[in-house]
Amino acid sequence: MNRSKIIASTAIASVMAASSAHAAMTVNGLFAGTLTDNDGGLESSFSTNSVYVSYSDTMDNGMGVSVAMSLTASGLVTDVNLDTGMGTIGLGNGQDSAVDAMDGSPACFSLNACGSALSGKDGGAGTYADGDSASGNSIMYTSPSLGGFTVKVSRGMATSDTAAVPSTAGTCVNDVDASVRGILAGQECVAGETRTSGSAATATVNGLEPTMSYAIKGSILGATVGAGISQIDYTGGSASDVDPSFVTVGYSIAGLSLGYAMYDSDNGMEETQMGVGTSAMGMNIGVTFADKDFTTDTDYMRVSMSKGMGAASFGIDYTETDVSGTDTGDTDVWNFMYVVGF
Repeated sequence: MNRSKIIASTAIASVMAASSAHAAMTVNGLFAGTLTDNDGGLESSFSTNSVYVSYSDTMDNGMGVSVAMSLTASGLVTDVNLDTGMGTIGLGNGQDSAVDAMDGSPACFSLNACGSALSGKDGGAGTYADGDSASGNSIMYTSPSLGGFTVKVSRGMATSDTAAVPSTAGTCVNDVDASVRGILAGQECVAGETRTSGSAATATVNGLEPTMSYAIKGSILGATVGAGISQIDYTGGSASDVDPSFVTVGYSIAGLSLGYAMYDSDNGMEETQMGVGTSAMGMNIGVTFADKDFTTDTDYMRVSMSKGMGAASFGIDYTETDVSGTDTGDTDVWNFMYVVGF
């Protein structure tokens, strides 16, 4: 055995020995599904179909290290976290933006539909962008608790511009002998031929500067408050830079949970939420009201009920959407949700 193999074998043996003495590993999973009655049409879907493997250990210098791997329908996501004693540094393709990690709404009481804006996220104009999609594989710093508050800062990865692609002409296929004849853009086929369509021109897609995201959450005077902002800057002039932000406040009093959330996409859209929840008859019950201020204003109301039953939980949501000034886009949706974990 050569020297490099001896060193490698010794290192692996040392890691395995340390792991058996100090390491901790867990395996669990989760399935979250929904049956939706969308104005008469029944649909079935799932939002999470995952197996999670987590591992934690302590390095020789006393720093903690942990690895979390999530196997989902969309692929394998891995997070590596290093506890420095002065905060945690997160690496891997599962890191969120700092805002995405802290912008959950305290005004939402649904079993499986609580995120941020009810009107949508990262879906284009008029929706709330938290910087997560723009960040790509982020590097995240999480501070230790400072006076009851935790700070997160993330830095995304830069992307390059995608060059424009010109349109291409189609071809004419002879219906008798299947021979193919190239044609110019705008040129027509002759009798006995079938034209195949070419491709349309595409515009330049601007790349991104590294997306910076900052968020803070903690407790003050009995209330849980959070706030954050992401800076999404493009490399070209055809896309507008935006600084989306959020503010959330949650408070509990006399058995009631009160919540407020505001999401500002910095592209003309702002959504405000207010909600109240409580427990009754062994169930969690809550109602959420949201107002989206955009080119066309939209109001939302969601009534949620859920019950935990050990390894499984079940919930029902009724969501009413009212588009200002028109009946187009108005919906009444029922969701039956179930979550099973192990």
